[in-house]
Amino acid sequence: MHNLNEYFTFSLYENVCRSLFEKDKLLFSFLLTQRILDGKGEMNKLEWKYLLAGGGGEVEIPENPVDWIDNTSWPEIYRSVAGASQ
Repeated sequence: MHNLNEYFTFSLYENVCRSLFEKDKLLFSFLLTQRILDGKGEMNKLEWKYLLAGGGGEVEIPENPVDWIDNTSWPEIYRSVAGASQ
């Protein structure tokens, strides 16, 4: 059964990729991998949600401590780092 599943996945990938543009093949590979991992129960739902929606909720943003990060970019950078560590 394992070999049949492996072959079917490979065959599906090969046949679908024939009709895709080169730029779309990587996205298809990513989505196929995500579906396989989700089907096996190996997908971390919190990481997947964060990838799709980004960090959520209100975070108190401290003042920008460095001058090499633009003040308009600092809040988004801080939110992404603070949200990933929670």
